[in-house]
Amino acid sequence: MTTDRYGARRSNAPPNDEFTDFLSLLNELKSTGCTLLVVGDARRKLFTRASASLLGNGNTLRYRLLAVTDASSGSVERRLPDPDESPFSLARTTKIANYEVTPRAVAEAVPRDEEFEEIPETHVPDARIDGLRSELVSGIEEFARHTDGFRPAELRVGVDSLGTLLDHHGEDAVRDYCRTVGRRVREHNGMAHYVLRDAHGSERVQSLAAEVDAVIEIRPVNSETDDHDAEQRWHVPDRGTTTNWVRL
Repeated sequence: MTTDRYGARRSNAPPNDEFTDFLSLLNELKSTGCTLLVVGDARRKLFTRASASLLGNGNTLRYRLLAVTDASSGSVERRLPDPDESPFSLARTTKIANYEVTPRAVAEAVPRDEEFEEIPETHVPDARIDGLRSELVSGIEEFARHTDGFRPAELRVGVDSLGTLLDHHGEDAVRDYCRTVGRRVREHNGMAHYVLRDAHGSERVQSLAAEVDAVIEIRPVNSETDDHDAEQRWHVPDRGTTTNWVRL
């Protein structure tokens, strides 16, 4: 038994119809664009790890937009490729929007290490959710103007976290926000993910699940007995599909 890049278990035996359909769906999401909600009752560092994976590794050209509402500078840095190792300039392929509902120094929310200093960053100074939405949409269109068209999954958008937005603006406003950003991401065959550090069965997660193509649930496990410290599984509400738990 092996695991494919999306977290579904792949057997060496001929796949059954359900598994084949699921792999087809995942390929469809990647090729046509998708939005993902990352949830679970887990430590912040596991969400950072999941977010880094969804933003893509540094060996393949990706255009990344990362909106942070309560993430630390270290958390932001750990999601991005090492500028010294990636063949692509982060200054040209990455943008960060720092959204603050309470005053704090920008340096607390965005990378300040010397190797990350050239990444363009925007401080969204007010607590209006449409300001952050406009910043992400503008960033997508700016990247699009400088390319000959995105290849599938070349555009990656991340938001950490929706929890802050929900606390200050409520579910209706956040659903509209996810809907608008998701529509633009899909238009460019990109992938967006939203972090919400709530349990999968919580009311807020279930309220937002209809606005995304899949929900990725993460959980910690005992590294001494499982040989790894975290797992993930994917829920696809429209298809009534849930994968097995696999290593994060």
